[in-house]
Amino acid sequence: MAAALLGLAVTHLGAVSARPMAPVGAAPPTVQLEAEAGLVGGGLTVEGDGSASGGAYVMFSGPAAAVEGQGVRVAGNRLVRDGAPFVPVGFTMVATASPTAEGETAYAARRLSDADMVAAIGWGANTVRFQVSQRGLDPTDVLYSDAYVARIVSAVALARARGLVVMLSVQDQGPTGGSSHAQPSAATIRDWQTLTTLFNGDLDVIYEMFNEPQNHATPDGWSVWRDGGPADHNQGTPAVGHQAVLDAIRATGARNVVVADAGQFGQRLDGSPLVHDPLGQVAYGVHPYLTAILRDPANWEPSFGFLAHQFPVVATEWIANSKVVFCHPEWSTTAPLLLDYLQARGIGILAWAFDVLDSLILDWQHTPTSLDGFQCGAFDQGAGSLVRARLPGWAPQVSACQTGLSDAGAVALPVDVPADGTYHLWSLVNRRDPAWDTTVALLQVDDGCPVPAWTSGSRRGVWSWRPGPAAGLSLTAGRHTLRFFGPRDGVDLDRVVLSTDPNHAPGG
Repeated sequence: MAAALLGLAVTHLGAVSARPMAPVGAAPPTVQLEAEAGLVGGGLTVEGDGSASGGAYVMFSGPAAAVEGQGVRVAGNRLVRDGAPFVPVGFTMVATASPTAEGETAYAARRLSDADMVAAIGWGANTVRFQVSQRGLDPTDVLYSDAYVARIVSAVALARARGLVVMLSVQDQGPTGGSSHAQPSAATIRDWQTLTTLFNGDLDVIYEMFNEPQNHATPDGWSVWRDGGPADHNQGTPAVGHQAVLDAIRATGARNVVVADAGQFGQRLDGSPLVHDPLGQVAYGVHPYLTAILRDPANWEPSFGFLAHQFPVVATEWIANSKVVFCHPEWSTTAPLLLDYLQARGIGILAWAFDVLDSLILDWQHTPTSLDGFQCGAFDQGAGSLVRARLPGWAPQVSACQTGLSDAGAVALPVDVPADGTYHLWSLVNRRDPAWDTTVALLQVDDGCPVPAWTSGSRRGVWSWRPGPAAGLSLTAGRHTLRFFGPRDGVDLDRVVLSTDPNHAPGG
């Protein structure tokens, strides 16, 4: 039977896209995957070499290091806090949403206090998410004020004094004085320049770059999401892209975990190009409101859940409430199913909102709302009792395969696999010292256990193809991530090929 090769082509820092299969009878294509075009950790070096494909390769000088021991950090597809497994659970709060403390969030702004933090902890929270205004934090905007910045600082201090992790979410919706720009803009970058000067020293503060980007989950939409786009699709303001916002945050010296929200108003991560962080400290946010495509539980895994096997995913906002315009009558059934699903996959949740009546709470004594007898249009039905019952037992999903290693010392290669199958791996490598060495790099596929990336060492100064695990890699159709961690004595990695033909011999 003719071999069916998976062709892999990489665009700059994006997902690896499978090429069409060859016509019957034609020689199957052999398309190389370039290591330097993946998510290269900042602890590695991309070196130029005329003999390497594309003129460059990735140099591993040694093994990857463990993540820092303090604060919230990313380690593979999971978060850790102070070195221990961690999943953020808790609440979104609107008290800091309005820069003028007026409008629908005014009462929440006036009454925010330590009592709210104590009550949140009593429900089982370890994290609170404060919505903050894009306009109010932009020094060039008329809504900016030192008083508003001070309110945010005070709110964060309340939560941190009680040991809670804080997530700051830049928003441009109506309650924040904004007009719902579809994508981040230069104003978003100025916001983070304001915030990072205040919170960079605290790794228990997480930065959520931009709330609910509106792009469709299409190649064009994802291109704008990552790299920016024209002003006419962003209310007259050029979209800068999430990569530029991340780069601006890192330029301030920030080491904090950064969250990139899903497209299509936070609902979809399928097809998304990943942002490149040399520190390897990026998680992805989803808002799994049970409407539109996520109304059907069958769509949860392909829309966002798949990525939790590869990178940390957090449901940074969610509620099932009888008053919302997108209410559906089956929420009393599907809301518990969603929380089961999130918990089983290690996806945390920050439910909306702990300071808005008739959402999670009925009164300022934090009496929870209920889904009992749920009917859309009712005034005070919601998922408060469900959330309160679930949070205390929402423990991190701990796997024996978790490495605790930082992606700063890895190359992460996202791969879109076209069909289920057993794929065989070849890596083009070059050892520098000693002349012969059986030590090899480690390979981790998604959240699986690391295995030797190839079966034998390579000779010093010679590029050679090395076969991967003899049993091959069992991959389902869809997105996967291959992580390469360097060996003790270092190695150079140029190309990777996957094929369903165990006898395929790559060349070049």
